Amino acid sequence: MCDLIIVAAMIDDEDLLRNAIISVNKHKFRKKFLLFDGPRDTLFQKDYDKYSKYKKDIKKEFGDDFVIIEHTDNIYYKPMLDNFITSNYDDLADNLLILQDDVIVDDFDLQVVIEQKKEVEDCKILYFREDRLRCEHWFNVIDETYDNLVKTHGWSERVWIISKEDIKEILEKLVGVRGGKGGKFIDVYYRNIMKRGSWKTLSEEDKEDHWKNWGTYEHKSIRHKHQLPHGKGRPHR
Repeated sequence: MCDLIIVAAMIDDEDLLRNAIISVNKHKFRKKFLLFDGPRDTLFQKDYDKYSKYKKDIKKEFGDDFVIIEHTDNIYYKPMLDNFITSNYDDLADNLLILQDDVIVDDFDLQVVIEQKKEVEDCKILYFREDRLRCEHWFNVIDETYDNLVKTHGWSERVWIISKEDIKEILEKLVGVRGGKGGKFIDVYYRNIMKRGSWKTLSEEDKEDHWKNWGTYEHKSIRHKHQLPHGKGRPHR
């Protein structure tokens, strides 16, 4: 079985989250969770009011289908996931589909993809990349001879499947490690290592040892669309 976790935050267009939910609505999940980050404390009152109304609207529309968790503090993506996994670990399904609130995911068969992931024993993170060319500073292909997956250095945390055991292990290994844009995100830790000048001089064996901490694979045919224009960030983040 698989649980759905959508990680959400302040955003200008409410329809982005709705579109994200609709894009995975056909799948049968054991449980669905929606995590709302808290607002920054440097906003105008109208911004707080707008965000409160947004969350109220979403709860009215999807509250019967999702367990909704709201944070009062602005803690960002990685801490939200970390807190949630730690607090709910025993109650979670073995597999987790995690996505951000501003993506649309291709149509796919969830159970088939979970089985494809299981066929590759060292796959921990199976991600669906964006529907545009890879950026080399984010992704390097290691092996694309698999039937359905591509082994890569680097990955995207916008849409990914992982077991609860593996995400717990990865998050624990990041405790005390500098990176991730101040610990706000997860995939940036991998990217930071790849950006170092020393990365190019590492042996393939050393690079493989680093990869084993993550077990990152990309799906060959499933993509996501990022609804925000390239280069445009979120408001008030």
